[in-house]
Amino acid sequence: MMRVNLFRPVHVKTLTSQKRRALLTARKILQQKAIAIENDVRVLLRNFGLKVGAIGLSKFDERIRELIEGIPGLMEIMEPLLAARQKLREMFAKLHRRLLLVVRDDGVCRRLMTIPGVGPVVSLAFSATIDIPARFKNSRAVGPSLGLTPVLNQSGESHRIGRISLCGDAMMRALLYEAAQV
Repeated sequence: MMRVNLFRPVHVKTLTSQKRRALLTARKILQQKAIAIENDVRVLLRNFGLKVGAIGLSKFDERIRELIEGIPGLMEIMEPLLAARQKLREMFAKLHRRLLLVVRDDGVCRRLMTIPGVGPVVSLAFSATIDIPARFKNSRAVGPSLGLTPVLNQSGESHRIGRISLCGDAMMRALLYEAAQV
């Protein structure tokens, strides 16, 4: 296989990068599940003609209890959902504190956070995704590994630049997009 050039080297991420990526993924999962429960509570209450409205995270439980105060039997339905949401938020906060500790002890992440719009989550995700920067020939080789380069359609004399390829890390792309919008 090596003689006919069918062998391509593959980068295996370090154990540290794998752990950091697992931390980021677990944090994101807990956040998504808590938001899903909040939205489900809103939908269930809307069936009764109750609208929660725009409310902060800390006042959500209080607002729900205020809305269902006069409706008997609804509290027994909402209580388990509110308890599950509260537990998910607590575990999310625990993982977020762990993430902040990891970023605080990493010089590369602290350096990345000096860039406007880049916070602890983006910096940790970027350092975990890139892992070993020496594996790239130059800085222009990083974009294709993240799926941030356009697709080229070339045939004879035509040379068309198409959409972004999206062949890389989806979570990193989304985080970079959010950082750019800030």
